[in-house]
Amino acid sequence: MRSGLRSLLRLVAALVLALQALPLAAAEFKLAATHTLEDSGLLKTLIPAFEAASGVKVRLAIGGTGQVIKLAANGDVDAVISHVKAQEVKLVSSGAGLKRYAIAFNDFLIAGPPQDPARVRGLRDAVEAMRRIHAAKARFVSRGDESGTQVKERELWRAAGLEPGWAGYVAAGLGMSRVLMMAGEMQAYTLSDRASFSVLRERTGMELLVAGDARLYNEYGLVAVNPARFPAINAAAAARFVSWMNSAEARQLIAGFRVGGQQVFFLPQKAR
Repeated sequence: MRSGLRSLLRLVAALVLALQALPLAAAEFKLAATHTLEDSGLLKTLIPAFEAASGVKVRLAIGGTGQVIKLAANGDVDAVISHVKAQEVKLVSSGAGLKRYAIAFNDFLIAGPPQDPARVRGLRDAVEAMRRIHAAKARFVSRGDESGTQVKERELWRAAGLEPGWAGYVAAGLGMSRVLMMAGEMQAYTLSDRASFSVLRERTGMELLVAGDARLYNEYGLVAVNPARFPAINAAAAARFVSWMNSAEARQLIAGFRVGGQQVFFLPQKAR
């Protein structure tokens, strides 16, 4: 009898250990991320690697920064990656998000048609470029979707002391890849992140005309949603994702990601 009880206890203990060793595959992890990460192809590199390392299944929600931050603020996702630091910091200070981690950076650029009717080619002053585009009343396609790219565009217009809205200015309300394609078809200017532009450069016929201004810096931040505010979220999977994104494996994938042989994402000096 005692031998049978001991065998049963050993079996129960083995089952408990086996269950503890299982990855978090049963619980889906909901991640909201920006169009630029999707359109550049970086997520197609990172997400399968995380799933393989963790056993966690990821469900993505893609949108502009304003949209994905709202999903996190409402507790509709478990974590968010976006690229407007002020909004990410606000998410944390509101109590809806935990710590913010800077995970990567690149830059914005102004792309346009080869003819360059506004004569901005080679400028390193993005604000002056916007002034020239406005003065020429050249065609310009804006994201128009409350994205991080549109936030940066508005910053540049404000710095130039201008308000866009001439006949050739189009607020598309679309993601980055579709805006680049639209701008190419219209022979228009647009503001883009470097990675998305590099992916679509040949298909659009657009040229990189303005880059190198410090104001065009573009940093991506990761914030896990606060389980104390939203108990229903998958906090364990979110914590595992944050840990993995700050790991050597993830950082090597980000730094090693190439478009046409060119590095388009860079690492902060250290995760923070």
